[in-house]
Amino acid sequence: MLPSLENLATRWRQPFLGLITIGLLLLTFGMDLLAPVEIAVWALYPVSILTALWWRGQWAVMAVTILAIGLTILGAWPVSDEDLGMALVNRVFAVVMMSVVGWLCVRLDRQQADHTRAEEKLLESEVRLTSVVQSAVDAIILADNNGNVVSWNKAAATTFGYREQEMVGKPLTQLIPERYREAHRRGLERVRSTGESRLVGQTVELQGLRKDGSEFPLELSLATWKTKGENYFSGIIRDISDRKRADNRLAAQLAVSLALVDSDTLREAAPRFLRAVCDIVGWELGVIWLIDHDAQVLRCDLVWHVPSVNAVEFVALSREATFSSGIGLPGRVWASGEPAWIPNVLKDSNFPRARLAAKAGLHGAFGFPIKSRGETLGVIEFFSRDIRPPDTSLLQMMADIGIKIGQFIERSCVEQERKGLLLQLQDAVGNIKTLRGLLPICASCKRIRDDKGYWNQVEDYIKDRSEAVFTHGVCDECARKEYPDWDNH
Repeated sequence: MLPSLENLATRWRQPFLGLITIGLLLLTFGMDLLAPVEIAVWALYPVSILTALWWRGQWAVMAVTILAIGLTILGAWPVSDEDLGMALVNRVFAVVMMSVVGWLCVRLDRQQADHTRAEEKLLESEVRLTSVVQSAVDAIILADNNGNVVSWNKAAATTFGYREQEMVGKPLTQLIPERYREAHRRGLERVRSTGESRLVGQTVELQGLRKDGSEFPLELSLATWKTKGENYFSGIIRDISDRKRADNRLAAQLAVSLALVDSDTLREAAPRFLRAVCDIVGWELGVIWLIDHDAQVLRCDLVWHVPSVNAVEFVALSREATFSSGIGLPGRVWASGEPAWIPNVLKDSNFPRARLAAKAGLHGAFGFPIKSRGETLGVIEFFSRDIRPPDTSLLQMMADIGIKIGQFIERSCVEQERKGLLLQLQDAVGNIKTLRGLLPICASCKRIRDDKGYWNQVEDYIKDRSEAVFTHGVCDECARKEYPDWDNH
């Protein structure tokens, strides 16, 4: 493969310039011999020194300077005696001039070397910083005094969905939801006019806006600096959607647990935990279905929805409808005993309420079983106005909640049975006839006086006031009195 012209030029540049330098020295020396008193001839020596600077740097400059001074001194020998004085003065001046030129060239080369090293270090630092910024897992965005993006790393592209070419030079407001943009503009103007910012040096939670128009929670650490009289801003942004989602789900589990603990029946607890799940996790409507074991169908027990959802007809249909095993979302969950997810109920072939769901603006849905001891007691379903892709972790969490609700229903049933048995026992105890208080009894005939003043036989008195039944017999003592030979029998 033949070398390129650029490579050839680079390879032969130094030898070529070296030959030119040597040629200039020899040419100047020859001209000096021919016209020894011409200062103009000696001016060619500094040209040789400059050529050496261009050619090889400070070492070549020092070598050529020494050689030029030597040749200048050698050029003095052919001068006649009458011109010797002037020649010596001229040559001393030429030596000084060449020394100064050489020293200046050496200084210039050293400064150039220092500048080159500084540029290399700066470039290395920039490369290192760029590598760190581009490899950071957090979005790092730099903006100028006008709030326009000047730097955009890969994590920012992943977080917001914009490529670097799409955002550099664009305003930061493109990443901020519309309702927060005016506050951003006022804050930017305050920093420009006073240099003060309420966010600098703090970590704050805000809402971001992706390219697809979706909002997400973010954590922002903001810094600012001034250069050439202008303010610049750097923001380190972290998408905290996963953390917020985990926090919300933990809060939802806690809210459901509190609702169950503070309630005696499912009818009392259900509105509280349906609202908690909708408000915290971000769904709009929830329905509880319980199994009618006699009819072997699911019947609606309770519906709750956020006030902003206009689902009157959908709710009415759900209250009246019943679902057999495998029919609709509730029946599907009942049949499988596992949670189920529908991204868009309007496109699901097994969703009988699709028409009214469309009228109510409902799309995404999921359901999960209410279970106790492995038996399905009912189904809970939630609906959203957004089309939502399946979320396995959410289904798993709701399946755990379904088990808690199932255990609560079982405990509620046991408690109701216990209360029923207790009432029966109290009724039974209340009907038992008992003898209490002081009973007046005759010391001689042993009859008892009742409340009306009549004297009654003991057995009659007790029989009328209790459920005791008497049998008659004779004790040994009385038998001996009636039958003196009793002990002989």
